[in-house]
Amino acid sequence: MTTRRPINALRRILYTRKAVLTTGLLFALFLSPAAMAQTVKIAVGEWPPYFSESAEGYGTYAQVVTRAFELQGLQVEYGFFPWKRALLETQEGRWPVSAGWGKTADREPYFHFCDPVLIQREQFFYSTDRPIDADDWKDFEGLSLGVIEGAALGEDLDRLVADGSITIYLQSTLEDLIQMLAVGRVDLVMGNEDVASDAISSAVPPRDAGKFLALEAIAVEWDYRVIVSKMSEDGALLCDRFNKGLKALQDSGEYNRLLWPDRSTDDEAHSPS
Repeated sequence: MTTRRPINALRRILYTRKAVLTTGLLFALFLSPAAMAQTVKIAVGEWPPYFSESAEGYGTYAQVVTRAFELQGLQVEYGFFPWKRALLETQEGRWPVSAGWGKTADREPYFHFCDPVLIQREQFFYSTDRPIDADDWKDFEGLSLGVIEGAALGEDLDRLVADGSITIYLQSTLEDLIQMLAVGRVDLVMGNEDVASDAISSAVPPRDAGKFLALEAIAVEWDYRVIVSKMSEDGALLCDRFNKGLKALQDSGEYNRLLWPDRSTDDEAHSPS
């Protein structure tokens, strides 16, 4: 009996040390780079109601992105920048992911493009104080156009810019561009069809909001995507995981509830195809 007590005591000591060691290893694992990589860093800009630092869940588009990654076991962290800076931060891999971008030839060398989150139009807004009558791209010749920095123009506008037929003015937000339009510093402003209503209400007094209308004959359709830097290891795999999460959201109906909480869930007109 006297010899077993020290042995049992020794076993207890070894067991305790093993438990502490195991706990320490688990703690180290959770703090390891591999575990930390499970948080996806996403650079975006102000684009309410889809993205806004002051909105619930950082905006409705942001909530879709967050939930799609969550369904794949990933957490997200958002950083807000001017849009041009957000694109550069992602291109260089400091914030490996961004969202809300159209797929263009000049961006493809730098990014993996995930499936579209939504498909909508970029419209062209004018003030009724200075009406614009345009039925074709050639009618834009000689006009000035306000565009958010970093936004893609599309092939038709790119041609007009290249031959000097139109003058482009850049600002970091659509609200700034609407204010320029209000005082006559630009003839037209390019803006997303849903985002523009929020921008107009923020940029001008309510009594003036009705002055800003969109051209009916001309618009550019874009598919707005999550993009992942090709500087990021396993970027293509991350896109694949996002696509699976997004598909699950769309199949469940949660996609519509998150992106357009004020609309009917059977509003198919705005769903990606």
